[in-house]
Amino acid sequence: SASSYRSTYNNEGYFARIMYDYDGKIFASASYRRDASSRFHPDYRWGNFWSGGVGYLINKESWFNASWVDMLKIKASVGSQGNDGIGNYRYTDLYSILNANGEVSVVFDSKGNEKISWETNTNFNAGVDFEFFNGRLSGTAEYFYRKTSDMLFWITVPASLGYGGYYGNVGDMRTSGVEVALN
Repeated sequence: SASSYRSTYNNEGYFARIMYDYDGKIFASASYRRDASSRFHPDYRWGNFWSGGVGYLINKESWFNASWVDMLKIKASVGSQGNDGIGNYRYTDLYSILNANGEVSVVFDSKGNEKISWETNTNFNAGVDFEFFNGRLSGTAEYFYRKTSDMLFWITVPASLGYGGYYGNVGDMRTSGVEVALN
């Protein structure tokens, strides 16, 4: 008997970023990313992802006069990123070539879904960073909201169809909460 196997994964991406700093107290950034993944059909291969953020050091203002505050920053950001973590060739049907009693046979291996595409995670964060009393107390308080769209999910089907399931983009999921860290 003989066997052979080959699997390739290719991705391509383009990235741009702009950052701005005004007087060491107001900060802004924006980015854009365009990615392609060989894990998706050529018609659904490309995804667009972006982000933007701002930060403002209030304690650097001339009108701010609290001697016990070393640093006080408000901040917010929003952005998206993609996920293609489903394995290779999931957009097409796959077959295996096997030995069947000395004869070559072709056996159905897995069902493909040519319409699967990027899962997208969009995150929003807003919060405050602080440092008080000559560094004796510092921390951050942040609200976050995350939405996952077009979730990549293995959809199980009855075995009588001749395969166990396939990957598809199904549903959205939302998560939100507050995080606080004190030092």
